[in-house]
Amino acid sequence: MRGFYCVAETGSVRRAAIAMGQGQPTISRQIKLLEKELGVTLFDRSSGNMLITPEGKKLQEDAVTLFEYVKHIKGEFKNEQINYGGKISIAATTGVTYSILPPYIDQFRRLHPDVTFQFEGITRETVYEKVESAEADFGIAVFDKSHSTLVCHDLFEAGLIMIAPKNNPYFSGKALPTLQQIAKVPLIRLAHHGVFAPLIEERFAKDGLKPNVVMTHNNYFNIKQYVALGMGVAIIGEHAVSQEDEQSFDIYNMEPYFPKLKYVIILKKKKYLAPMVKEFIRTIKPDIEFSANLEPSDVPALSLTNLLQKRVGMNQAESSPVKTGRGKKR
Repeated sequence: MRGFYCVAETGSVRRAAIAMGQGQPTISRQIKLLEKELGVTLFDRSSGNMLITPEGKKLQEDAVTLFEYVKHIKGEFKNEQINYGGKISIAATTGVTYSILPPYIDQFRRLHPDVTFQFEGITRETVYEKVESAEADFGIAVFDKSHSTLVCHDLFEAGLIMIAPKNNPYFSGKALPTLQQIAKVPLIRLAHHGVFAPLIEERFAKDGLKPNVVMTHNNYFNIKQYVALGMGVAIIGEHAVSQEDEQSFDIYNMEPYFPKLKYVIILKKKKYLAPMVKEFIRTIKPDIEFSANLEPSDVPALSLTNLLQKRVGMNQAESSPVKTGRGKKR
């Protein structure tokens, strides 16, 4: 059963073998014996991949409950809530890793130096994939309601802003440019695999416009570098802009054109979370209810400003690396 569980969770015999410390032939044999005992096919192997069947999916749901409960019992015996130690794996989009997570991780590491963190800035789609496959303990990304095996807890809402070189040559005055004006200038855009690119293109297309995209990139930091060099403007999430960026860019609030996006904490249903993982998540969202894992949280999302103000043990003016609306051009 454990071999089946690991293959179902990781989607690969090879990854399951690494996780279990066993050889691939051993795990394949375990699964075949289980299929023979149950009289059903648990994986479709016709494509060369291990694609779980409907019967396998049903068994997986029962196995998740069993094995995650075993993890819970082990955690209780280890008394992890007192001696935090180990790795916390986070899947988060680039802007979140850049601007939201650092103060929380810094504070948690000061309190629990034996805890290490693993994360990288990735696309929204990859965030959900890593949480769903249990590669990450939890994720933070823009809300996506299409994943039935996951539960999303509201965290904050953030809008889009446009950055241009300081005293830019593209727009005169301090007024917010029209979409027609923006469509004429060079645009440096986030790569298409994400939520921002389609949102931007659809909004321009609604007015019969096509943005003048001269470059695409998947990293906020690099995009800001190219804008600072005078290569164009960029439309990005407001949480990716720091107070220091006010010295380098003209910044325009794009709320009249684009809706705010909801960012959520993403958990896998029925997955066991170590006490240290829960404790870290609570530093970000103190009111989270882990017992509500089967239903989305109904707590309204905070604004980005309010989230920053609630950072545990920190003064917003001293610690916030994120722009909260002060000094934006309209």
